[in-house]
Amino acid sequence: MSRDIISIVNKQSGRMSLKTSHGEAELLYKIKGKIMVIYHTFTPVEDRGYGAAAELAEEAFAFAKKKGLKVKPDCPYIVHFIREHAEYALELV
Repeated sequence: MSRDIISIVNKQSGRMSLKTSHGEAELLYKIKGKIMVIYHTFTPVEDRGYGAAAELAEEAFAFAKKKGLKVKPDCPYIVHFIREHAEYALELV
């Protein structure tokens, strides 16, 4: 099974999503002052392990940096992502 992530199709306030082979992956966040709280990620079961959540996490950190925000990870996947990608630790609250 090859990874078939199509593109980020939506970045409305509070939600980033990515069209995948089997639906849509999403990352939900709230902005509180100068803090971006990432509180939920979801990837369809069939698409897990192919990088959709990581791509959304990278997009969220880039968005936060562009807006001058620090990130508060309230989602277990984002905590895991930061452990695997220490370069994002500097962006945390």
